Amino acid sequence: NGRGMEAPVAAALGKLDAFNLFDPFWMDPEYDIWYQMLNSGLDLPASTGTDWFVCSNNRVYVQLDEPFTYDRWIDGMVAGRTFITNGPALFLDVADRGPGHRIILPGDGTVHARVSWQSHYPLNKVSLVQDGRVIGEQLFPEGIRDGEWETDVPVSSDGWIAARCSGTTRDSFDQAIYAHTSPVYLEAGRMNPLRADSARSFTEAIDRSLEWVRRKGRFTKDEQRDRVVELFLEGRGVYERLQKGE
Repeated sequence: NGRGMEAPVAAALGKLDAFNLFDPFWMDPEYDIWYQMLNSGLDLPASTGTDWFVCSNNRVYVQLDEPFTYDRWIDGMVAGRTFITNGPALFLDVADRGPGHRIILPGDGTVHARVSWQSHYPLNKVSLVQDGRVIGEQLFPEGIRDGEWETDVPVSSDGWIAARCSGTTRDSFDQAIYAHTSPVYLEAGRMNPLRADSARSFTEAIDRSLEWVRRKGRFTKDEQRDRVVELFLEGRGVYERLQKGE
C-alpha cells in the first residue's frame, strides 16, 4: 500500500546514521530495502540492537583503531566500520580496506577480498554480496567455527561489497546464527547499472505513500500532514537526482 517509506525518506535526507536490521531475525524485505538504498547511491551502515526479550543477543560492533571512547565509537558507527551479529565475529577486507571505507579504482578491474570469522556456534554458510547479489559463497554442511576465505572480485562500476554468514544452529534465544558486515564502497568511474532502477523504485513507493498520507493518514492537525508531505517530497527529489546520476 506504499506505507513504510519513513526510513528510505529519512536516509535520503541524511537523517539516518545507520539502518537497523536483523530485528529480531533475518527478514528478506528488510534487507532488500537496505540493498536497494545502497544501490541507489546512499552510504548507509548496518546497525542492530535489542529492546525486547526475543532477540537479546543482537549486537552491532564497531572497529576502532584507537582506545575506546564513546565519541570514537559513535564516529566509527557513522563511518560504517561495523558488523551486526547475534554471535559470530565477521570481518571483511577489500583491497586491505574494511567496512565503511571507499576504494577508488581507475576503471574496470578486480579487487581482492578477504573474509574471516570466529563463532561459538558452527556456521554453515559464508557469502560475499556485491550490489545486493551473492557473488561467491562457501558452504560448510558439517559446520565450521573459524576460518578465512580469499577471492578476487571483478569490478566494472561504482558499487559496494559486504559479507554475511549464517548457521542453522540456534542460539539461547532460539534464533538462527547470523552476521552481516557494513559495505566497503567502490568507485570505478562508471555509474552502477542498478542505480537508476533502484532509485526509481523509491520514487514510485514514495508516490504511493504520499497518496496514503493525503487520503488515509490520521493527524491531529493539518499542519502535521502538510509537514509529512513536504518531507516525503524532499526525499523523493533526492531519489530523482540519484536516478539521474547526480
